[in-house]
Amino acid sequence: TSVSIGLMRAFARRGLRVRGAKSGPDYIDPGFHAAATGMPGTNLDSWAMSPDLLNGLARSASDDVDLLVVESAMGLFDGIPGDPGRSGSAADLARLYGLPVLLVLDVSGQSQTAAAIAKGFAVFDPDVRIAGVVLNRVGSERHRRLATEAIEAVGLPVVGSILRDPTMSLPERHLGLVQAEEHVALEAFIDRLAGVMEVSLDLDAVLALARPMHPGAGDLSGAL
Repeated sequence: TSVSIGLMRAFARRGLRVRGAKSGPDYIDPGFHAAATGMPGTNLDSWAMSPDLLNGLARSASDDVDLLVVESAMGLFDGIPGDPGRSGSAADLARLYGLPVLLVLDVSGQSQTAAAIAKGFAVFDPDVRIAGVVLNRVGSERHRRLATEAIEAVGLPVVGSILRDPTMSLPERHLGLVQAEEHVALEAFIDRLAGVMEVSLDLDAVLALARPMHPGAGDLSGAL
């Protein structure tokens, strides 16, 4: 979530019209998306929503924006077992709308092993395309180099790396995250996240990964 929020604000700083969406029923993170972009966040839930409703919300979220960032709830393939394409996972959305996946990997405690994990994501579902990788919680320049070289050797581009920094995490309380409006100094926090993304990631490369969405009614704005 911290990476998603930081990316949204970083692209908004560039003058892009950015909006965020969250897979599944999470009602807290869309509030942070709205704070980061100045545009309402939304939920896209392939399990709870009918296909018509899901497509309608996807069209609405993509309307009149330059970039829609869809953040996964939990892991990319995590959802509720059920009918194909109706699990509530972010993978359902990537498959349905042709969304390129920007995979954020926690590489703490590993280096070359990160390539095996990234490769597993890439081949797990041939209809879900891993377009780029971000290394998260990197410990050193050597750590970054080892993980990057291994991942790129299996054919996946690494578009940036983020150093370990516990202050980047969103605060939590009993029963969940603090909601956006309860966060002290929210604007400063989001601006700080955006600054980290600007120096840690190749934003041009990330933006180049975006592709038009296809929610049942023609091509819309870029999304990832």
